[in-house]
Amino acid sequence: MNLPFRRIYLVGIKGSGMARLALLLANVGCRVGGCDGKEDFFTGRSLAESGIVPDVGFDRSNLEGQWDAVIHSAAYPSSTDILVYAKERGIPLYSYPEFLALLSTLRPTYLAIGTHGKTTTSAMSDHLLGEEGGYWAVYGSTLLDRKDSFRKEPSFHLFEGCEYQDHFLLYQTTGAVLLSVEYDHPDYFADLADVYDSFKRFVDGIEKGGFFIYNNDQAGSKAIGEYAKATRTDLLALSFGFDQKSDYPIVKEQGRRYRIGQIDTLLTVETPELVIDHLGALLLATVIRSKNVDPVRMKELAPRLATFSGVVGRLEYMGEREGILFFDDYAHHPSEIIVSLREMRTRFPDKSILVLFMPHTASRTHALLDEFAEALTGADHLILQPTYASARNDEETDPLALYAVLKTETDCTYAQDEDEAIAQALMRLKEGWLCITMGAGNNRALNSRLLRSFL
Repeated sequence: MNLPFRRIYLVGIKGSGMARLALLLANVGCRVGGCDGKEDFFTGRSLAESGIVPDVGFDRSNLEGQWDAVIHSAAYPSSTDILVYAKERGIPLYSYPEFLALLSTLRPTYLAIGTHGKTTTSAMSDHLLGEEGGYWAVYGSTLLDRKDSFRKEPSFHLFEGCEYQDHFLLYQTTGAVLLSVEYDHPDYFADLADVYDSFKRFVDGIEKGGFFIYNNDQAGSKAIGEYAKATRTDLLALSFGFDQKSDYPIVKEQGRRYRIGQIDTLLTVETPELVIDHLGALLLATVIRSKNVDPVRMKELAPRLATFSGVVGRLEYMGEREGILFFDDYAHHPSEIIVSLREMRTRFPDKSILVLFMPHTASRTHALLDEFAEALTGADHLILQPTYASARNDEETDPLALYAVLKTETDCTYAQDEDEAIAQALMRLKEGWLCITMGAGNNRALNSRLLRSFL
């Protein structure tokens, strides 16, 4: 595929989606550079292995030299100095979703969307399709068991589509799977009705003759799916879920064995919401390959579900010391926290759970304060950390209102910095405990420090 640019600079290159895009571009022969903050992220290793060493900071001097295009994380506004400089120099400027939207005009593009589950479903779809290859997959994480090798001539794209700031409306979409629709991103969406409107407009924009698969168990997803069936009769619109009235009903058989339609599957998860993510990926991968729900193709893909080892930052196992298990999880919305803790309780019913939680954006914390308080009481002990100071951080960094509620509801302490968080965790952790760093920030790095503390 002939890309319009060969020398590309990425601002915010350590972000999970941005790093994956950088690796893709480098793999297909582009000269790739980029910059980000000084913090260490899990993406640093894969970037280094591909010979990409990010510049530290966002100074305009980083852009000296010849660059055909600049791609920036959507978290950085156009007023960021290095982006202003790129515009002054006349270098074409794209946000991350704008560049993916450009790619979507070059090949058929399929999306996993929803308030929750889209990264896992994208990754599982990638895992299911990976043996056959021939496509580009870009989403907000990395498969744990595979090093990507992107072909120069993909036949289609598999992207994670985010609703924040209506980014997914930019794509030229051939088909999609929807996992859930809930209220989130209060710094952009006024209310749940506003979120619904965004997803309806997404349905309106799917290419004629495309497809739309949706989770029939979750109220928001079901509402959007019914809208699709009522307004887009040209689409292949299919529901799936534990609701037996779904087009493809799911039945739990025994343990982690499930049947969807007439296909038997063995999964690596048991919590219903995660089962939905995995089986939604099976439907998506099947329709991508066969253009319909071909039972023969679906049966061929189904055994690969059992070999899924997961993705970085989604209930990722980090290690064990003295009978204590360590995990990292990206859950940063109350519904995600509930699901992650429920899955951990199912896997490890005899373990006590300590959660180090780093909120992401103060606006989300305030808008969903009661929901966060209820969700986080699922931990046996909670260490609350300052709000992650991301580029889109919108208010104060101390989630003191949340702490005020939590300390009356559960066993909770507040840590003002990483050293205090480590000290508090070490006071609690002992054999029989499970420790999870949780949130959309960078507190996963605490795992390595905690693991070293037990040597």
